[in-house]
This record gives sequence, C-alpha cells and structure tokens, in this order.
Amino acid sequence: MSYTTTELKSRYSDPEEQKKLLRLFGLRSLMTNSILPNRYKVPSALHDPIILTPAGDELCKRLMRIRNFKWPDVRLACFLEFYHDELFVDHLQTDIPALTAALNVEITEGRIRHPYVWGRELYDKAYEIFPHEPSEVSAAETARLLEGTPRGVFQEMDLVTGPLGILRSEEFRLIPATVDIPLFHCSKVSCTRVHRTYLRTTESQIHKIRDKVAEILDKEYGKESEFGLFLMESSNSSIGYYDDMKTANDIALLGECFTREELDSIALFGFKGRESHLRRALTGNGVSVRDAKDFLQGLDKAGVTQALLLMTSKHLYACIDAAIHSGAIAIPQDEVRVPRIIPIESGYYDTTSECSTFGVRVVPSDGALAVLRLKRLVLSIYDLEAPSARDNLSWRLRRVDGNTLEEKLDSYLTDEQPSRVVRDLILIGPESFATAARLCGVSELIEAAAMEDEELTNIILWKLGFEPVSSDENAGILRQRRDVFAQAVANFIGYSESDRSRIRSHSSNLFVALEHTLDAALSYCVWALTYDHVTAHPRFQYLAKDARVQMAHVLNQAPARGGDAIIYSPQGLNTLFPLISGFSRLRDYLMGKWEESEAYLRASEDMPPYVSATDLTRFGFPYTIPFLNLARDSQEKILEHLGDATRILESGQVAGVRNRLEHQREDFPTADEMNRCIRAIEDFLELIEQSGIYPMVFTWVGFSGDSAGRRSFSYVDYRGREYVLRTPTGIAGTGTPPRKNKQIIFTGAVISGSTMPLSFSIGSQSSYTEAWQDWPKLRTASSFDANVRELGTRASGLAG
Repeated sequence: MSYTTTELKSRYSDPEEQKKLLRLFGLRSLMTNSILPNRYKVPSALHDPIILTPAGDELCKRLMRIRNFKWPDVRLACFLEFYHDELFVDHLQTDIPALTAALNVEITEGRIRHPYVWGRELYDKAYEIFPHEPSEVSAAETARLLEGTPRGVFQEMDLVTGPLGILRSEEFRLIPATVDIPLFHCSKVSCTRVHRTYLRTTESQIHKIRDKVAEILDKEYGKESEFGLFLMESSNSSIGYYDDMKTANDIALLGECFTREELDSIALFGFKGRESHLRRALTGNGVSVRDAKDFLQGLDKAGVTQALLLMTSKHLYACIDAAIHSGAIAIPQDEVRVPRIIPIESGYYDTTSECSTFGVRVVPSDGALAVLRLKRLVLSIYDLEAPSARDNLSWRLRRVDGNTLEEKLDSYLTDEQPSRVVRDLILIGPESFATAARLCGVSELIEAAAMEDEELTNIILWKLGFEPVSSDENAGILRQRRDVFAQAVANFIGYSESDRSRIRSHSSNLFVALEHTLDAALSYCVWALTYDHVTAHPRFQYLAKDARVQMAHVLNQAPARGGDAIIYSPQGLNTLFPLISGFSRLRDYLMGKWEESEAYLRASEDMPPYVSATDLTRFGFPYTIPFLNLARDSQEKILEHLGDATRILESGQVAGVRNRLEHQREDFPTADEMNRCIRAIEDFLELIEQSGIYPMVFTWVGFSGDSAGRRSFSYVDYRGREYVLRTPTGIAGTGTPPRKNKQIIFTGAVISGSTMPLSFSIGSQSSYTEAWQDWPKLRTASSFDANVRELGTRASGLAG
C-alpha cells in the first residue's frame, strides 16, 4: 500500500519517533554518499544493530533466493534502500547508538571516506593532477585526489562527521554528505560557475545488490510512498526551515571564509567564559579538553571546523563576532566574506551567511525582507498591546502622516532611511538595545556600551540585512575639509601671525585630503581605462594599491607635457604637481591608443565562444584596453574631463597656494587667491564625482521592472545622488559585479552599443583575499569530458 505525506504524518506522529527516524536516515545518507576502498567487506558491527521490518525481511529473503548474495551485504543494502511503499528498517528496534559507533569506526579508520569540500584543497589539487575538465573521475583518480586530504565534514541533523569521528551537535542542521563536488572552472573566460565532478568509488557487492533491489522494486512493487517528502517536512521544524535567521551555510562560511589561524581564534572564544559553550559541547561527546590551545594544535582545519559545528549557530556567531571585534580576525571596512565554491542557500527564505567587519549575518535571497525584519524588531521593542509602549511610539511618530499608529509605522518604515529608524527608535536606551542585540544576534562577548552610536547602528543594520552607512566614503573628507578651510578664510581679517597660523593649521588638513583624493582619482582612472579587467584575477575588482601600480606603469611611459620629466611612484609618494598634471598626461596617452586601436583587438582564441556563434548576445570588451571599448560619446567626454581636471586646478593655482601656505613663505596668499583655490577644489570635486573619474561607491537601493523583462536598478552615492542602470544592457556578463551589490560605477564610461557603464566590486587586502587571490583557475576544455557530463553517469559510495 502506498502512503501519502499526510497519512505518514498521522502514522508517525510522535516527534521523538520522527527524530529517531531522521537520525537513522542520516546515518544511511552518510553511508550512501561515501567513498569505499577496493574490495570493501561489511563488518558485522555495521549490520548487526540493524533491525528490519517485515517488509525489509521479505525483501532480503527475495534477494537471497535470486542469487547467492552474502547475508551481511543484503541486510545493509536493504538498510540503504530504507523504504519503498513501506519502511524496510525498524527505527524503533534498531540500535542507533551501536550503529553510529560502528560507522564511526569505519570513518576514523579510513575505510569509509567523505571528501573535504569546504575550501580550496581539492580544487587546487584537481587543477594540478587533472589537466582536462574532470567532470567525472574514476575510482583510481578519486583515490589519488583524496590521498592526504582531510576527512570530510558534514552534518545530518545533530550528527556531525569529520576528523573527530561522528559527534553530536547542539544544533540541528542539514548539510548532507556528497560525492558530487564543485571542483573546477572551465576554459570559458565568461563563465564564473564552479563545475561539479562525480567522484567514483570502487564497485562492491553492495552496488550489485542495490541494482537488483532497484530492479525488483520497479517490476514487482507498487507505487512508492511519499517517505522522502515526509522526512523532509519532519526535519523542517528541527532545522529551522522557516526561521529567517538560520542557514545551512555555517559550514561553508567556516571552511571558505576563515584561515586556520582565524578558526583557532574563533574556537578560543568558544572556550572562554563561565559558559564555555565549545568545551561543554565537546564534553557532551566524551571529548575532554584541558588546555584549549593544545587541543586545537592537535587538529587540522577540518577538525576545528567540525568542533565549532558542535555549538549552536547562536553561540558560533557570537564567537566569530567576538574574534572580529577584538581584532583577532582583521576584516577591512569594505570586505564582505562569502563562500566562493559552495555558497549554500537554505530554508524557506533561501538564507545564506556572510561576514564583514560588523560580524556574521544571515541574509535571505529577497533583500526586501530586511524591512520586515526591522518592523519585527520595532514591534518587539514597542509592544502595541501595552498602552505605555503604544503611547511612547505614538509620540515618536507624531509628525508622520497616517490615520492609525500602525499606518504611521508602515509609512515611516517605508519612507525613512533604516539608519534613522535605528537611531530614533532602537538606540534610545539600554533595554531597547538589549532587545535588538538579542533578536539580531549581536554577540554578548563584545562591549557594546563602549561603542559609538554610528558603530552600533551599523552593526544592527548589517545584522538585519541593510548596508551599513559610512560618513567618510568617497571624497567626503575632502569636501568637509574644504568647507572648514573656506570658513577660516571667510574669517580672515589680516596678516597677523595668529591669522596666518590659523589658516595654515586648516590648510594642512585640506591639502593632505586633496593629495589623497587626487591620488585615488588619477590611479583609479588610469586603472579603469587601461587595465584588461576581463583577464584579471579577480575580474572587475578595484583595489587602490593595484590601481596605483598601474597608474605609475602607464604614466611613466606616457608622453610628458612640455617635456616635463616626471616619474610617478607606485607606492603613492606623488606630490601635488605631478598628480595635477597626470590627468592631462593620461588624456594624451589615451588619445594615442585611440589612433592605434587595431593593435589592441583581443585575439580570437581569447574571445567567448558565443561571439562567433550568435549576433544576439554581444561581447562588450573586444579590445584589451577598456577605454577603446567605450561608446564614442563617452570616450570624447572622458578626454574632455581629464583635460578639465588639470585645467581647473592649475587655473586655481592650487599647487602654488599650497606651497606658499605650508613653507612659511613671506608671500602669504591673499584672501582672493585662497578663495580662488577653494572654488577650484570644489569645481574639481564636482567634476570627478559627476563624471565618475573618482572611484565613487554606489549602494543599490532598489529596482523596478515591467512585463517585457526590462529592469531599472537604482543606486545612490554618499550624497544621495541617484544613478539608474537599465537592463537588458545589450551585452553579456563578463564578471562585472552583481546588480544588487554595492559597487564602484564609472558613470561616464558607457560600453559601446549598450547601456552598461564600467563597474567594479570593491577589493580589499586580508587573509581572506590572499587565500583566494589566484582564483579562479581556468583550464583547457575536453570534448570528451563535456559529453560524459551530459550523460550524467554517476556512482557514489554505497549507492548504486
């Protein structure tokens, strides 16, 4: 008889019985998705604890009558099949602890293996030993690939397998074992996907039995019951399927986003304090830890990862956040760490996790849910059923339009900036912040009371899913210092030494900021317009240090203006005069490339395959110099703006005023000269920000679309100015930043035949970027491999 999901829920209604069933099915999954050695023999300890149901016994007898199979292999094969119309395994009578212990022995002694997929180890090794695209590898090649690598770490409900064996976690997660692993990038420059490889295992008797089982079930048994759907739904409550603050991405975050040393720092916080959550979790598994550092020293990275998974996600995130805020893990301001190889989305909201200087956050695929989270947080602080809380919120929203308090709150949350909401409604006292910290997952291990409001606001914004707000982004510092200097000049009434001293004190900060802005603008502009971002590693990612090196390389070979012999420093040791003249020097350099553009056409073998196969999809970068790929109008305007940048600063005598202010000279500039310098700096700022010559950071704020598939993506800069990108752009993607990401947009550099400007992700330098600096590794394609991948032939572990 075949059972529906509803019928199975009624039949197995006891939650504890469901957990036993799920644990048993998890053990089955760990066995099925594994790698076996040659001529693997099933030990008695691995099948003796298994008690089969009458349906399972009947299937075993049926198999024994067909062929002379061995009884241990048949019993284990029936366990691995687990169900059809009825369960084949008696989950109440089976000795689950004994079965777990037996599997634990097989794993710890290396007879049953799982690949360690959370990081680059297998990816890099595959690149070295497989010159082709390894869409599927033989059993011998699988053994060669796994040799010397750590034991795989996976979690089935509360059972975590890895170098420490099978241990019990305090958190239920579903991160099932797999032998279908992301292992390589193909040869296509335009492809950013990590392709999967099937790891074959040696043929065993169990494979043959399972093939026969499949044949019997197909021919002789009726329709399969909905056990798969029932088990999935039964696990949902345990793993928090509908919890928007939970994700199965924890293991990928640990394995791909932190170095071994950083994982140790996280673990040490787990051993700290009165609670000592990690020590408690290990002790519960019979693992005694006297000295935390000695214990960690005896583990590899996979072992530390497994140990950390024994804690709840709440405690794990708290330890990560504490390590970041203490400085033990250094994450630059603009860096967001995400898994590169296996970014997992899970649960009803497709949640994943990522990490920044503000800590770990769990984010849904739908960014709009951040507003709903913010509303939930506000309502948790202001209980509208409590008169005092309702009156309090009503007073704070008294100037917001709306007929009811609920309408006012919805309007306020819709129209007001999230940072303002946090400041006005949440950071109003210790109790409200404590509620926000608890609901958002702000670690109790960090000293929030010692932080400034801006940092606390950004932590809460980050945790909710919003972009943090920075007051010193882009050229904002120069603008602020220009205003301060302008005020000092406006108050300038004479040439007394005290007046001069006051002016000099303000001018020093101004010209330091100006040199910084000039260096950033010139370096970025040279890099953006002359560096081949298509073949870069990583592609379309801006890093100030790399841009400065490219600037010095290009301008030192560019024709000098008026024969001036200027050597640009790749270390940033450039003074005001060469920086100012550099824009015109770049203009002349680009004009020269313009005239010899044919020499910079990309080689045909380096072009994406679709270029010669279709005229519907265009490649936006046929030239290796980005400037040559731009629309003619953009090219002309950029050349004009580069010339204007030098002209504005030279006509304002900016360098001369700076020299006369900073060198204690007698010819102190007049108020008119200083005001002309101030106006020149303001004009220069407007020019570079409006044209995109400066690396302007834009935050994605939303999009709209129509039934024809046309979309408009809106971004704002630090001054609230909007830029709209309309799609389809007319060209194929080549590794430019995702539309919904914070990014640098060169607004004046539109690619020819499209609506798309040059845009770049924001790079950083850290242990994380160092670990991924030569990634991806492209390889030579093999037509044979492509055919095999299409056929989808696969074999895995104890599965048939």
